[in-house]
Amino acid sequence: MMFLSKGDVDAVVFWDRFVYMGVVFIPVSMLHFGFSLIDRRDRLARLMIFFGYILSSVFFLLIHNKYFLYDAYFFAWGAHSKASVMHDIFLIYFAIYILMWFVFLVKYFLSIRQSIEKEKIKYSLIAFVQFALFGPLGFLPAYGIDIYPASYISGLVFTVIITYAMVSYRLMDIRLVFRQSTVFLSSLFATVIPVFTLRYLVELYLPTALYWPEVVMLVIAASLFPVLKEKFSRFANRYLFTSLYDSKFVIRELTTALSATLETKRIYQSVTDSLVDALHSKSISFWQHVPEKNNYVLDFNKGLSLKNQFKIRASKNIFNNYFIFSKAVSIEELKSGPLKNLAFIKDFAAAGIEVIVPLLIKDKLIGLICFGPKLSGDIYNNEDFDLLHVISAQVAIALENAFLYEETKQFNLKLSDEIDKATKDLRAANEELKNLDRAKSEFISIASHQLRTPLTVIKGYGSMMLEGSFGAMTPAINENIKKIYDSNERLIALVEDLLNISRIESGKLQFNFEACQLEDIISSVVEELTVPAANKGLKLIWQTPAEKLPAVNIDKGKIRQVAINIIDNAIKYTPKGSIEVNLKLDGDQILFSSVDTGLGISHDDLVNLFKKFSRGEHVSLLHTEGTGLGLYVGKMMIEAHKGRIWAESAGIDNGSQFYFTLPIAK
Repeated sequence: MMFLSKGDVDAVVFWDRFVYMGVVFIPVSMLHFGFSLIDRRDRLARLMIFFGYILSSVFFLLIHNKYFLYDAYFFAWGAHSKASVMHDIFLIYFAIYILMWFVFLVKYFLSIRQSIEKEKIKYSLIAFVQFALFGPLGFLPAYGIDIYPASYISGLVFTVIITYAMVSYRLMDIRLVFRQSTVFLSSLFATVIPVFTLRYLVELYLPTALYWPEVVMLVIAASLFPVLKEKFSRFANRYLFTSLYDSKFVIRELTTALSATLETKRIYQSVTDSLVDALHSKSISFWQHVPEKNNYVLDFNKGLSLKNQFKIRASKNIFNNYFIFSKAVSIEELKSGPLKNLAFIKDFAAAGIEVIVPLLIKDKLIGLICFGPKLSGDIYNNEDFDLLHVISAQVAIALENAFLYEETKQFNLKLSDEIDKATKDLRAANEELKNLDRAKSEFISIASHQLRTPLTVIKGYGSMMLEGSFGAMTPAINENIKKIYDSNERLIALVEDLLNISRIESGKLQFNFEACQLEDIISSVVEELTVPAANKGLKLIWQTPAEKLPAVNIDKGKIRQVAINIIDNAIKYTPKGSIEVNLKLDGDQILFSSVDTGLGISHDDLVNLFKKFSRGEHVSLLHTEGTGLGLYVGKMMIEAHKGRIWAESAGIDNGSQFYFTLPIAK
C-alpha cells in the first residue's frame, strides 16, 4: 500500500485487502457497463454478467485468505502485499473479461452508422482502453516489480472522458445512472453488512472451521442481494425519483388504449396522453406521410406553435439514413450529421421540434410523431429513446388499421351508391346486380371481421415477443408465436387485396410509372421464390433472355406483385414437377409466361378465372386459404399498364400456362 511505513506488514495487507474489495468487481462491472452502452440484453450477455458477478463475489470472499494476498513487498514509494495463487487466477479472469468487453464494443462500433451514436461509443472506447492499458500496471508491485503506481490516475481520466461524453453526446441520463447506482450500492451494503457480521461471529466462535462458512455466506449473499435490490428499487421509484417513469407501465397502458379503437383521432389522443405524461414534453404532433405528394401533412397537434406550416416536404436521404432503422432521432443528431443542410431538417427545427419518431410497417413509412422540448429543459435520454422505439411499432400498426378501416367505410358507401344507381339504370342486368350485391356483402363481412381490434393486439404483442421485449422465450414458444404472427400477416394481406380492389374500382389507385428492365424484376421474383419451390421438391426454372430486352414503362411494385402472384400460385398448385418462367420480345410487346406441370384448369374454371372471388372448384380443396382476389387484382394491374393477361390449360392434371404482355417504352 502506498505511503505506509516500512515494516508494518499487517497494515499493508489490511489496506490492500480493503482496496481489493472493490478491485475484484472491476472486470464484470466494465463488461456490464459495456453491454448497457450497446443495449445488449440477450441470453449470452446475461449469463456472462451473472457468472462474472458470481466469480467476483467468490474472489471478494477469498480476499482475506492467505491464498489471495499475504506478507508484503517494500519499495521506496511504499509497500504492496504479495500475490498468491488465487490472485493469479483473478488476473486471468480480469484479462478474459476485459478482452471480451473490448471485442463486443469494437464490433458494435464498426456496425453503427449514426454519427452521434458513433461518437458516444468512440469516447467510451477511449476511456476504457486507457483504463484497461494503464490500470493493470497497478498489479505489478504485487509480484515484486518496483513500479510507482501512477496507473491509478487512469481511473480519474476514465471519469473525465465518460463525463464529457455524458454532457456532449447524451451517453446516458445521469439521473437514471444515479438512481440505479443508489439502488445497487444500497442493496450491496445491505447484503454485505449482515454477511460480514456472520463471518465475524463464525471466526469468533468457530475458529477451526475451514471453508464451509465462506460457502454458506456466498449462498446467503447471492440469495439476499436480488431480493434487497427489488425492495430498494420500489422504494426509490416511489419516494426518491418520482419524476422518472416506468416504461413497461407506459407501454402496457398505451397498448391497451390502442387496441380499443380504430379511430385516428382517439389514437392520437391516447398516445398524447400517455407520452406527454411520461416525458413531460411541451408539444407533440402527428404528421401523416403522403407519398403521392412527397410530403408530411400535420394531422394532429398539441402545443406546437406553427406559422401556417402544415406541410413539410419529405426527404428520401433522411429516410434511407435514419428513418429506415425505425428508431427515434433527435434534431441535434440530424443537424450534426452529413445531411444537416437539408430543408427537411431546417423546417422541423424551425417548428421547435426536438425528437422525430418514424412510424414504419415493413419499411413503409406511414407518418411521424414529433416532440418538442421537455418542460424541465432536460434533453431526451436513452430510456426515452428506447421507449419511443418500442411504442412506434404499436402506434404504426394502430394507425395503419385505422386508415384501412376508414378507406373500407368510404368504399362501402361508394359501392352502395353504385348498386343503387345500377338498380335504377340497368333493369335488364338484374342477375348481374345480384352477384355484385352478394360480392359487396361478402366484402363487408370479411373486411369488418379482419379489421377488428384483435389485429392490433395480436400483431403488436406478437412483434414485441419475437423481438424479445418481454424477455427470452423457449424455441417451442417462439415457433408458436411466429405461427400466430404469420397468420395475422395473412389476414392483413387479405385486407390489403380488398382495399386494392376498392382503390382500383374507385379510381384512387396511384401508379408510379418509370422506364425499367422487366427481366430484372422477374429475376428478383424467381430468386425470392426459389426456396419455397425447393421446399416442395419442385424445379423453378428461369430462362434468362439471351439479349437485353427493350425497357418497359411500368410501376415496378405493381408488376412485381402480379409476377409473384402467378409464380406463387404455380408453386402452390403443382404437387410435383417444375415451373418454367420465360420472358421474350413479341412484336412491340414483352411477353411473360409461366408454364407448370401442376393440377391444370378445367374449361369451366378457365372462363371465370380472372373474376373477383373466383376460385377453381378442385384447387379450393388443395389450398383452402386462397381468396380468389389475386388474379383479379393482377388483371386490373396489367390492364392499367395497357397490357393483356390470360391463362391456358389442356384440362385437369395437364398443367397450366399463364401469360401477360406489356408494351415496350416509346
